[in-house]
Amino acid sequence: MRLVVFATMLLSVSGCGRAQPTMAARKWAEALHHANSKERKKAAFTLGNIGPSDPAVVPALMAALKDADAGVRCEAIFALVKCGPAAQEAIPDLTDTQNKDHDPKVRAYAAKALEKLKEDR
Repeated sequence: MRLVVFATMLLSVSGCGRAQPTMAARKWAEALHHANSKERKKAAFTLGNIGPSDPAVVPALMAALKDADAGVRCEAIFALVKCGPAAQEAIPDLTDTQNKDHDPKVRAYAAKALEKLKEDR
């Protein structure tokens, strides 16, 4: 009986298993809006290293695919690939990037990322 009570309390405290974004992930997701493109690129790189265990990472990187700077978009693509199967939700956005981005390097990186993410299914 104690185990059931303890498990119930633990679930209620933890939000029924839903992970909350960490302060670090929130900080770096906000940095994706910095005026300096080098800071935005650093933020995308760091979010990729934080990884998919934080629920803020993949959506923030998906938004970064629309950044004005091609270097930031490329770094966001690399970071999404680092997230592996957890980045499956980014496939439609990566497809748009592959088909519509004005930078050929970004389009090529998006194509490679799509291949990798589709392999991971």
